[in-house]
Amino acid sequence: MESRSVDQFIYIGTAVRYLVDVREGWNAKNKGGVLVNYHNLLKWLEENRMHVSHRAARLYLGKVMRSLERSPEGDPIPEGGSRIISKDEASEIKDGASKLRDTMLVETKGFESFVVTDKRYPVATLLDRPSDLMAPGVYDALPVIAQHDFKEAGRCIAFELPTAAAFHLMRGTEDVLKYFYCKIVRQKRAALMWGPMVKSLRERKRNAPPSVLLNNLDNLRVEFRNPTQHPEKVYDIHEVQDLLSLSIDVVNRMMKHLGEA
Repeated sequence: MESRSVDQFIYIGTAVRYLVDVREGWNAKNKGGVLVNYHNLLKWLEENRMHVSHRAARLYLGKVMRSLERSPEGDPIPEGGSRIISKDEASEIKDGASKLRDTMLVETKGFESFVVTDKRYPVATLLDRPSDLMAPGVYDALPVIAQHDFKEAGRCIAFELPTAAAFHLMRGTEDVLKYFYCKIVRQKRAALMWGPMVKSLRERKRNAPPSVLLNNLDNLRVEFRNPTQHPEKVYDIHEVQDLLSLSIDVVNRMMKHLGEA
């Protein structure tokens, strides 16, 4: 899967339409004129992997476009010079562009586009900026596995795969909890499992985490983490966004506590 800008398809259509409308007497060397449109069209077709249309453009239009790079007598055109399109050249361009348009319509019948819509968080944040979901500096300080899981969770939410997102959120949160526990305790006093770790943290006399954090961690474990392990649990897009907020809250609190310890 790859990201493609929709506006490039608009530019492709605009460039082809411009070439279909070419008239005798136009200056091919104008800024934004025939030659510029042709070369931009080749670039956009290639960038969007429209390989058949790219070859068709060179086949139907390449010869006449090469001739427009020089004077009718075949001489080089000086910088800033003009090249007026003849009646026959205009006809050849219009005919070639029309054939190209037919080829593009056939090729793009095999294209499927999916539009990702904003959720409670902007799509750009969910897809590419997971650090913006958390307090400043928190994401970059997380263990690598946790970073991966929160990044994947954001993408799953963007693409409306809520149950998959829940798995990543619980994995990522548990990985941060392990990191948090080992930093606080500094030695293994409990099995590195969610419940025993929180229980051990509750029993601490020194540098004990806030009760609100521990209560929220317990709530996540009982109400979300454990049920998520069972195949009958299915999340909808609204529920998983609530879970994202809860997960971000405990991660922010854990990292803040470490910074203050």
